[in-house]
Amino acid sequence: MFLQGMFQRVGKWQIVVICGVLTVAFLLFFSLAERGAPEGTPGIVELELAFSEDRFSGIVGQWSEAGTLPVQKRNLWIDLLFPFAYAFFLSSLLALLAIKSSEEPGSGLIVLLELPFVAGFFDWIENALLLVLLGDTGNFSQPLVFLASVAASIKWLLILVSVLAIIYYMVGKVVQLVR
Repeated sequence: MFLQGMFQRVGKWQIVVICGVLTVAFLLFFSLAERGAPEGTPGIVELELAFSEDRFSGIVGQWSEAGTLPVQKRNLWIDLLFPFAYAFFLSSLLALLAIKSSEEPGSGLIVLLELPFVAGFFDWIENALLLVLLGDTGNFSQPLVFLASVAASIKWLLILVSVLAIIYYMVGKVVQLVR
């Protein structure tokens, strides 16, 4: 009951707009930071999905040579705030599209509405592990590299499912309008 009421309250266009603007601002910031890296230097997503100590070490080595390692570390600290913005944006947009004002959302919809927050949780795990790993660039732990990549993979999967659910409900709204 609590979650149903909460999602009905966050499914407001004002929350969608505010969190959407914050999400876009974060994305622009990270995009500009990636553009500042020398051509051919791997981005943060490549590091997130390295899975192996060798691949991870190679990316960090390229960042060190290019002088972008300190910037990437700083961006990871900033990235700890990003999950708040995108989790509320995705969940509130989905709530706005999917919850009818006259009825409470069912348990399946509640699970969909929770997915962006679970993605954010895995994003924090990933970022924390990456910060630990980048704290000692001379000694990477294969299990931590692998766990960070698994957390990132789960995050990306949950974000994809959330975006697909939003598209599904948007199409449903358009079909209703056309009828």
